[in-house]
Amino acid sequence: MSIVSTTIPNLINGVSQQPYALRLASQAEEQVNAYSSVVEGLRKRPPSRHAAKFLNTPLANAHVHTINRDANERYIVVTTNGDLRVFRLDGSQVTVNFPEGRGYLATSNPQEDITAVTVADYTFFVNKQVVCQALPNPVPTRPYEAMFWIKQGAYSTTYRAQAGGAVATFTTPHATGAEVAAQITTDYIAGQIAGQLSSQLGPYGFGVAQFGSVVYVTHNTENFYTYASDGLGDQAMKLISRKAQRFSDLPARAYPGFFCEITGTNENAFDNYYVSYVADPSNPYGGTWQEAAKPGETYLLNKWSLPHALRREANGTFTFTPVDWEPRKVGDTAGVPMPSFVGRKINDVFFHRNRLGFLSDESISFSQAGEFFNFFPASALQQLDTDPVDVAASHVKVSILRHAIPFNESLLLFSDQTQFMLGKTELLTPATVSVNQTTEFECSLRAKPVGAGKNVYFAVGKGQYTGIREFYVDGDTKLNDAAEVTAHCPRYLPKGVVKLAASSNEDVLVALSEQTRNSLYVYRYYWSGAEKLQSAWSRWDFQTTDTILNCDFIESDLWIVVSRPDGCYIEVISLEPGRADPGGTFTVHLDRRVPETSCAVVYYPEGDFTDIRVPYSVVDGGSYELVSWYGDATRRPGQVVAFQQIGGPADPGLIRVKGNLSKFYFGRRYALRYRFSTLIIREGDAGGKGQQPVGEGRLQLRRMTLTFADTGYFRAIVTPAARDPYTYVFSGRVVGSARSVLGDIAIETGQFPFPVAAKNDGVTIELVNDTFLPCAFLSAEWEANFTIRSKRL
Repeated sequence: MSIVSTTIPNLINGVSQQPYALRLASQAEEQVNAYSSVVEGLRKRPPSRHAAKFLNTPLANAHVHTINRDANERYIVVTTNGDLRVFRLDGSQVTVNFPEGRGYLATSNPQEDITAVTVADYTFFVNKQVVCQALPNPVPTRPYEAMFWIKQGAYSTTYRAQAGGAVATFTTPHATGAEVAAQITTDYIAGQIAGQLSSQLGPYGFGVAQFGSVVYVTHNTENFYTYASDGLGDQAMKLISRKAQRFSDLPARAYPGFFCEITGTNENAFDNYYVSYVADPSNPYGGTWQEAAKPGETYLLNKWSLPHALRREANGTFTFTPVDWEPRKVGDTAGVPMPSFVGRKINDVFFHRNRLGFLSDESISFSQAGEFFNFFPASALQQLDTDPVDVAASHVKVSILRHAIPFNESLLLFSDQTQFMLGKTELLTPATVSVNQTTEFECSLRAKPVGAGKNVYFAVGKGQYTGIREFYVDGDTKLNDAAEVTAHCPRYLPKGVVKLAASSNEDVLVALSEQTRNSLYVYRYYWSGAEKLQSAWSRWDFQTTDTILNCDFIESDLWIVVSRPDGCYIEVISLEPGRADPGGTFTVHLDRRVPETSCAVVYYPEGDFTDIRVPYSVVDGGSYELVSWYGDATRRPGQVVAFQQIGGPADPGLIRVKGNLSKFYFGRRYALRYRFSTLIIREGDAGGKGQQPVGEGRLQLRRMTLTFADTGYFRAIVTPAARDPYTYVFSGRVVGSARSVLGDIAIETGQFPFPVAAKNDGVTIELVNDTFLPCAFLSAEWEANFTIRSKRL
């Protein structure tokens, strides 16, 4: 028999569900309400601080979106079946104007069916169950019309124009002198033709007008016959009636609104296109020919079926309306078709490279660059770099695209079985866009993947459980891969993960599952260059009556929205290291924590008692605690003060304490629990690159020593198999320590030994802290008697 000892260098690698012989020494059997920090060790998780109560009724199923506009304006948007409300983080409600558009939000499952993205002062909302449609309204048709363009005036030339049975002819005079020169101008000739046609056609409902050298003839209902000829080989007068071969065949000045199709010739490479003459409102003699849409074809998007927008107004209010999406302004449906999302449901909305984008089935649709409401090209003649981009993801499998995440200067696209990436280019244009398959991992995409630094995290379905993969680009091979970060705890996350939130400031990922809506599953990681030194999973539990609707990071703060039987609340958990409450050296660890400044406090000297009205109900079954703090004149800091709930159901937040209490924190207790993995002996392997467990021999544990820092309380619970547990308490008081001051809160750094006296695989060792005091565990060392029959080689 020999006495052996070894050290567990840290306790920050979270939970592992591998056989204990395969785990790292720093991995645990269970870890609840603890935070694994490479800076501070394993410490009690930060408390949730009460920020506001924003509703007096609970919400069972709502979509919650966070708007982080700037440091002074942050909002949560709560969408329920057919309604939308906006709240500041202090709980105050912001006015939302609803001129129209509530019907778009109608769904029985808004949490799953609604998605949103914020771009500047606009937040675009998508109902995934609504099929996008185009309006049947056609481009307005023009009346029957024609133009006779006098292109050239010449002496002794006959001009003949025929329209609707009327014939106008005019022969210019011979060149006999300057007195007849005015009669060969194109304007004069056009006037002669117009006068004759007007006199003949006027009684029959025709309209005839002259615009410089152009004669315009129109009829609202009759498709009349037209013909033109001249004595210069039909080169002096041109007839334009609905079609022209070349754009050069059109006059510089025409009737406002005149429409014409340019059919092209064999020398042209372009398809037919359409133009319309647009008058200059500031110049009665000016105007331009512009591309136009073909009359009689659909050109409008149905704004009621497309994403709606929540717009922040200049006065601080919001307006929720359908968006006036730009119509198709050029071409026809063959050359300029409707965007690919028309006739389909939109699965996600995103913003990338100054373009708004939609995912629908296997297609990705981008708006014009800088024009978020326009999904049609500006010209049917040429393709511009700013034109919308509409491309499909091609694959042998059905690849319905669910989510789009900006990643590594590109766009990562997720389908249920395959991941695609938008090809990297300097500019995103219709000519340069490409969608390439990058990896094939089956996904569970109820929760939108989230980016954090150089990685993207997404959920993977595993029957009754959920896995999380970490998508990254390998630094050496430049290949894309997605390692599973739950490989060592495959049965830890329940199925149905509905939310992922990540903080690149704190290297933390948080997952929320519909199976356990009162818990957050926390993944803490740490990279040193290309090497990951920490990969720790744990769980943060809240009261069983809590339903967490949403969680989002803003810098180092995790903002959570919680529904409880008495209403809905906003709370915040600050993960910044070294945070301390005013006057103290640590944070008071009470959930739903409120200071006296957030309560209504009244002292009654005649009865020597203090009434405190807490901003929430304290009769919901929680274990609440009232702790006096620095600055109170009658009580020492850290004293737990007895209180009585006196308000009853009518005033559930009213409590009373004896004496005068002016400085305090009130909240709900929660417990840190850390269960060590089975302790074993490890030895270096033959290659010297790792350690292997020693399976032979008997390991009889004698004692364990914990190294801790800035700790006020914890207890070690040793439970041998089939025996009662033994509890060893560290109270923060160390005899002879200079930090142990009477009347002050005892916070110590040092070591705490406690006996174990049990066989290594027949004992459970737990650390528990269910007080408001902090604790941080740096390492552990254990000592045991080791007996083995053979000699190790």
